[in-house]
Amino acid sequence: MTIMSYFVFVDNSNVWIEGKYASAVFQKWVNNMYEAHNANAIDNSWRIDFGKLLNLVTDNNPADVKKAILLGSRPPHQDSFWNIARNAGFEVEPLNRNANNREKAIDTGIVQKLDKCLYRESNEGDTFVLVAGDKDFIHSIRAIREENRTARVVFWDNISAELKAEADEFIDLSQNLQAISYTS
Repeated sequence: MTIMSYFVFVDNSNVWIEGKYASAVFQKWVNNMYEAHNANAIDNSWRIDFGKLLNLVTDNNPADVKKAILLGSRPPHQDSFWNIARNAGFEVEPLNRNANNREKAIDTGIVQKLDKCLYRESNEGDTFVLVAGDKDFIHSIRAIREENRTARVVFWDNISAELKAEADEFIDLSQNLQAISYTS
């Protein structure tokens, strides 16, 4: 009998930025994510706890994670962010921003790493967890399902409706904000 494994892929910048909007909604500064975006209402004090995130997306079974990958923009040199993610069990891949200080190659990097795991490292019955909300990932979710793996998408309630519909399972981070928030 094969033990089911989890493969977790996180678009850090997207999750973190949207989490700041979700926290503003939670704080009741605005009524919903739509209003938060329109009013640029963000809670800059909100931080994600990567260990708690990993627990949430794996049904509290982080020991069954075969691979957890976090991609995002490279933070300032003195920032301890990536070490925190590494200590929580993630492989991290910080990418440089382009000349216009814009984030590039995150989504394609996730797709490449996801595909490699899907076709080279996973087994039927494994669960692929995508912590991102862009419609760009629909083809990856379809590929996961075609290979008889479970496609779990995890994101805030402002996720692409098409991506959410394509997934086998969806976890709404907006409903789990406190469960994944860093508390000192």
